[in-house]
Amino acid sequence: MFRIFDRYLLKEVIVAWLAVSVVLCLILVSNRLVRFLADAASGDIAANVIFRLLGLKMLWYMVQIVPFALALGVVLGLGRLYRDNEMAVMSACGVGTWRIYKPLLGFALVLALVLSWLALFISPEIQGISNRLTSRAEEQADLTLLGAGRFNEIQNGQLTFYAERLSADKRRMENLFIVVRQENQNDSKLPQMLTAKSAYRKRDTGSGDDFLVLVDGYRYEGRPGAANYRIAKFAEYGVRIELPGSGTVVDKRESTPTAVLLKSASLKDIAELQWRIMMPVSAVVLLILAVPLSRSSPRQGRYGKLVVAVLLFVIYYNLMGVAEVWLKEGVVPPVIGMWWVAILPLLLTFILLKSDRLLCLFRRGR
Repeated sequence: MFRIFDRYLLKEVIVAWLAVSVVLCLILVSNRLVRFLADAASGDIAANVIFRLLGLKMLWYMVQIVPFALALGVVLGLGRLYRDNEMAVMSACGVGTWRIYKPLLGFALVLALVLSWLALFISPEIQGISNRLTSRAEEQADLTLLGAGRFNEIQNGQLTFYAERLSADKRRMENLFIVVRQENQNDSKLPQMLTAKSAYRKRDTGSGDDFLVLVDGYRYEGRPGAANYRIAKFAEYGVRIELPGSGTVVDKRESTPTAVLLKSASLKDIAELQWRIMMPVSAVVLLILAVPLSRSSPRQGRYGKLVVAVLLFVIYYNLMGVAEVWLKEGVVPPVIGMWWVAILPLLLTFILLKSDRLLCLFRRGR
């Protein structure tokens, strides 16, 4: 009988969990798609990489929403059984709290192992690919936005250039003519004119500055009307430039391999590592809390406990964010870190189960 109960209980919970996961994923993906489309329309990223970025973000979102969706699935699945008096019948047949937890905890532990693999190993790799693709899309969008076949002035008129055409992959300009002016005419640096066969954008990893790297060209330096021009030939010459989309700060810590974070003593790296570990831990502790939260009577509203559960889960996720900030800023030591947040649902579960037991004893005493 218990095997039949386990399968029936898991079926209810898994169906509800999958439904919640799909809805949450669609909400997050559609929101991200709107942002990508807005960025593409403003020229911040290239339009041809939107759906590749969206696919990578969807995989990353799954790690974040699975614990929340599983807990809601338990509340919805068990809540229906309570409202239809099925749990009352099962309780009369000897099904107690532990029998409810047993199949759910088994499923949660398996899911936590999968989440551990995703959060610790797959998610950083996905974030790294997404960051590289985003950076490449920004570079491509910058050159496409500036266009070819016309004169462009940027940086408040300090730099004027003309490119005859763009390469087929939209990542290089060909046959360039560039004039670099100084803001102050009394500046000792002379105005420059540069010509090059091609150019591409490059971001310095150390400073984060953007450069337009000119390939195979000449640099002419001197003031108009003067005869003392200097001419230099170069293979590559970098011009610091502020193109649209420049200055985007990408947090590379999310893409740092877990093995590197384990060896680091930086509080920010420790916080990132604990955040990843908290994902599978959250799947288990939120499921434990969801079981007593799902208890309801047939007279109660269909979504009464659901609203309370969503509120508690949102508070839990916000506390995780607070704990991460505290750990990064050194407010709490790494030993405490973010672990105290995972203890709160267990304490609340203990209180709810104790209160239900005391309520049952009180009713029997009457």
